[in-house]
Amino acid sequence: MNPGPVEEAGSAVRSTIDALKSTPVILGVLIFNLAFVAFIAYFEHTNGERWERTVERTIKYCTPPSRPAE
Repeated sequence: MNPGPVEEAGSAVRSTIDALKSTPVILGVLIFNLAFVAFIAYFEHTNGERWERTVERTIKYCTPPSRPAE
C-alpha cells in the first residue's frame, strides 16, 4: 500500500525538523525571519490605513465646496 499525501507531508516535516535540530542557528534565523515578515506585514497594513486617512482628509479639506444648484 502506498502512503498517502498526508503521510508523505508528515514524513517531510519530521525529516526537516530533525535536520534543523542539528543546526539551531538556522532554526533561530528562520524564526527571526518569520517574525520579521509578520512585523513588516503589520507595519505596512497600519501604514496603509494611515495613508488612506491622510488622502481622505486632503480631499475633504483641499477641494472647493460645492455650490448649491441655482
